Amino acid sequence: MSTKALLMISMAILAVFLAISIANAEKAVDSVNGAARLANPAIVKDEVIIPMENGTVTELRHIVLKGNNTQIGMALGEIAQKDYGVTSLKKYADPIYGKARQEYMARNYPVMRDRMKGIAMSYGLSRDNATFDTTTLLYDAGSLDCSMVYFPPETTLNGHAITSRNFEWFLVPMDVYLDKTEEGTGKVMFSRNFLIEIYPDHGYSTMAIGGMELNSVIDGLNSEGLGISLLEDEGMEPALETPIAGDRDSGIVSTQITRLVLETCRTVEEAKEAFLANKEFLPIGGVHYMVYDSQGNSTIIEWNRADGNLYFTDGNSSKPNIMTNHPMYKFSKYGLEDLSDEKDLISYNDPYDTFNRYITLYNITSSHEGKFSDEDAAIVLSAVEGNTVLQVEGAMIPLPINTIWNVILDLTDRSLKMKFFLKKGPMDKATNEGTLIFTPYLAFKMNNSSMQP
Repeated sequence: MSTKALLMISMAILAVFLAISIANAEKAVDSVNGAARLANPAIVKDEVIIPMENGTVTELRHIVLKGNNTQIGMALGEIAQKDYGVTSLKKYADPIYGKARQEYMARNYPVMRDRMKGIAMSYGLSRDNATFDTTTLLYDAGSLDCSMVYFPPETTLNGHAITSRNFEWFLVPMDVYLDKTEEGTGKVMFSRNFLIEIYPDHGYSTMAIGGMELNSVIDGLNSEGLGISLLEDEGMEPALETPIAGDRDSGIVSTQITRLVLETCRTVEEAKEAFLANKEFLPIGGVHYMVYDSQGNSTIIEWNRADGNLYFTDGNSSKPNIMTNHPMYKFSKYGLEDLSDEKDLISYNDPYDTFNRYITLYNITSSHEGKFSDEDAAIVLSAVEGNTVLQVEGAMIPLPINTIWNVILDLTDRSLKMKFFLKKGPMDKATNEGTLIFTPYLAFKMNNSSMQP
């Protein structure tokens, strides 16, 4: 074979080799790019920091998300599927309800409208899907019974505005709560809770605690020093047959307007306007809210079941503002001796009764000498910790209820500290109830980012 022929054959082989190498290299690049596309850059952190182990019955997941709101929505959908087993979304009764919901959010809460697009994409749906409800990522269900005190800056040792709040609920599956079975077949309500930080491109940055639904907020604060807490309101009739997602839902659910307020409002006055401008619906049961800020302003926001209107009961910047589970618009001007006369709101004779807790908190805070420290704020709420058996909040049978967390929100410092319930401890002979075992207080502080709507 001539030298020229050998050279041509060698060049052909080399060309084939180079072509294969280039193709493999392109495949490798495509593979890397594909992995990059699959890894959502909005998820900064997603980890369980308090696991269920050694007999404990609750967990706390810490989630940190940062990016545009469509990416954040997609991240929430991915976390709902991967970590909470939310394999499907609730369906609307007809697509007209889905279209109307999209238009409502576009007008009133564009941050959520963008998140809805991302949630839809995470479930393989079109961004403008109107068949499934992409506002709600429901994984557990329940109601919300609690006590809280807001301490304005004038009342605290360090001059910070702080809130101390206990969150209580029945740690049983939903079908036990509804008395459909004694054993229960689903996850225990509020056994899987989250602390979520969101740093979006549009909307204020937020730090919030929640459970049962990833777009909901039970306690939270934003980068502007505004905070909100949601509590059960025994003055409102339960609405157990109203769905929390899909069906004929219209407007914004009561557990999500808390997030709307944090992401769109800077002041208590703006929060009032947001409540008045929106159409809220109340599934499961009645709720009321306290909104508070770093400047000493606070208000309790409640619906009057008789006329359907919203009422605001403003706090005093020179003393703590207390809220438990009865309507304050109705009782704020009553003397303490008159509270217990309202028999229709007292469904049980127990120290945990909403009026008894209110009176206890009032007596402790009003008799306190000097200003309050963070430790004082925690001690105040420890006096009304739930640890009993009751048939309230729409429960069909008496059930054990206890405090799941206490959180100290610092509006001035944009931080929070929380202790978290782990399990029942040894029996307390005085109360004949198991003691409550909590974690030490865990501290979290917001990133300094302050995004504008």
